[in-house]
Amino acid sequence: MMNKIIFILFLFFAGCETAKDAKISTDNLKKISPEKGIYSVVVDESELLWIGKEISTKIHTGTLDLIGGTVQVDNNNNINGSVTISMSSINVTDLQGRAKEMLEGHLRSSDFFDVELHPEATLTFESKSFNQVKNQISFEGQLTIKDISNSIVFDATLLEATPYLKAKGILSFDRSKFNVRFRSGSFFENLGDKLILDDIDINIKLVTKKQ
Repeated sequence: MMNKIIFILFLFFAGCETAKDAKISTDNLKKISPEKGIYSVVVDESELLWIGKEISTKIHTGTLDLIGGTVQVDNNNNINGSVTISMSSINVTDLQGRAKEMLEGHLRSSDFFDVELHPEATLTFESKSFNQVKNQISFEGQLTIKDISNSIVFDATLLEATPYLKAKGILSFDRSKFNVRFRSGSFFENLGDKLILDDIDINIKLVTKKQ
């Protein structure tokens, strides 16, 4: 009986400490307010990290390069912008040597993104809500790949406002909507463990500098 009482008291005080720590963490969160103006993307410091998955749970990862872009902030902290992505820069990071070269070549081919005919992709976006307590922004926009445009929504977190405006977020898109058909369940049946999932995730770190 005594051991049970001690255990209950331990849970009570542990829970109080956790709540206290959470409150301190929220209270100390630095609220970020971007300045009005036009910002240019700093290509060399921005990152696009992609993740593709097969039904067998096999995962491939890689990077893409930004060509450039701009972001505009108004007096009400509304944010809109556009970025251009080099599809020919597709890089695979989970493989090496010949396997890496083969997958990169395949992703650039007409089976996937056909970069010879469609060397660039674009993303345009505008903010719909801004949670200034958490520095989180919800965006709506248009993603264009292979000259096909589709609506997209994603969230981003502001990391810094000066001297650079920085943000990070995760953008997910359905490749089948951009006519990327290879081993896609949206176009082919009975693929079994050869199925490649349609959803592709891109972790974005965007760094911009005020003009």
